[in-house]
Amino acid sequence: MKIEVRDVVKSYKHKTVLKNITFTMEGPKIIGFLGHNGAGKTTFLNLLAGLIATTDGTILVNGDNVFNTPSTLRDICFIAESGNFQEEMTIAQALKANSFFYPKWDEQLAQRLLQVFALNPKEKVRSLSKGMVSALGIITGFASNAAITIFDEPYIGLDVAARSMFYDLLIDQQIDNPRLYILSTHLIDEASELFEEIFILQEGQLLLQKTTDEWHKHIVAVKGNATDVAAAIVDLEIIDQHMFMQEMTAIVHTGGHPIEGYNVTLESVSLQDMLVYLSKQKARSGK
Repeated sequence: MKIEVRDVVKSYKHKTVLKNITFTMEGPKIIGFLGHNGAGKTTFLNLLAGLIATTDGTILVNGDNVFNTPSTLRDICFIAESGNFQEEMTIAQALKANSFFYPKWDEQLAQRLLQVFALNPKEKVRSLSKGMVSALGIITGFASNAAITIFDEPYIGLDVAARSMFYDLLIDQQIDNPRLYILSTHLIDEASELFEEIFILQEGQLLLQKTTDEWHKHIVAVKGNATDVAAAIVDLEIIDQHMFMQEMTAIVHTGGHPIEGYNVTLESVSLQDMLVYLSKQKARSGK
């Protein structure tokens, strides 16, 4: 599957949420789609799922405009943070309704996962805990067999063991039935090892798009005394910098250029730390 995002803008009355973003996603692959609250992640995912229209620009899936092609939408399963199921339905009815929409629905997998997550198919959605609703969403996403499967904060209310089960299922499903998974989550330390490619939105714009290998080469922490660090990072994009005791740390995007010949230490930067730095940027800008 290939997703082409071309100059996409999404505006509401008094706010532009997405600002002329352009990028390409290709699968099968597990993609981490990340950013702080308000970065525009969920808005974009709603656009990709055809639930809302762009203000400007286009989103193509295998060359077809997603918003105007109903057949394409059957290849996209979007499990949102909430509101995925009608509350008056039973679990069995909710799964049955989804089975009619997704042509590659795997009923056997759905039934097996009901047992894995200990859900009673006769229970109504309105009576479920947050964790149980999340489990129902996870079951729907996997059983849909949609070529593009999107999970937006999929495990609210689930404990560590259940989240671990989700990660294991994701890996197993990708091995057995490869597809393009897009995972948006705040539990980045837990999920980061799953990602093959990383997209980060910041203030409605695409800040970074890197494979996991590229990430470690392009995003680094430069540490040393202030003079040495300042010399080493000249002309590099500075994401964050701070002093602790007598040592300066600068988080930089190297653009692939090696930092050599300076009296500094280079360290890797975790995805979780990167999002913390971006949140600091947002706070300092007052946005």
